[in-house]
Amino acid sequence: SAAEVAECVHAAIDAGVNLMDTAAYYGKGVAEDLLGRALEGGWREKVSICTKACRLDSAVFDFTPDGTRKCVEASLKRLRTDRVEILLAHDIEFADDYEYVFNETYHVLQQLKKEGKTRYIGMSCYPLGLLKQAIERCELDVVISYAHCNLFNTRLLTELMPVAEARGT
Repeated sequence: SAAEVAECVHAAIDAGVNLMDTAAYYGKGVAEDLLGRALEGGWREKVSICTKACRLDSAVFDFTPDGTRKCVEASLKRLRTDRVEILLAHDIEFADDYEYVFNETYHVLQQLKKEGKTRYIGMSCYPLGLLKQAIERCELDVVISYAHCNLFNTRLLTELMPVAEARGT
């Protein structure tokens, strides 16, 4: 329930959690809505929010500038805030055209940053090679990948971190 989510979020913040990661895709917006409700009443000022745009459903993506902007505006409304600290283009490996993402999607992320809708911009994806290209091609503040840094797989540290550090990402 919304009350249980709020209780969990408040307990996390009280325990020192200061970053909430969500996305328009998570629960088709339900996760953002519940988080937005939980952060009302002064809780929003205690955390940084990371959300992701462009992925709308398991097989529905919109990396166009208009689609990205609409997704972000809807996320801000659900989150009950006028800005997020981190905004990512979500799962860029599913784009039909990476050049388009590195140019058009990236450009709208830059615009949203200039407008104060976000403090940091970035991209997320699983393939480290594509994420490396994104870092090299775009001035990104943040990137997210997953499952590449554990006891059995340190590719994130050996393949991505040197490029990210060199670019200030």
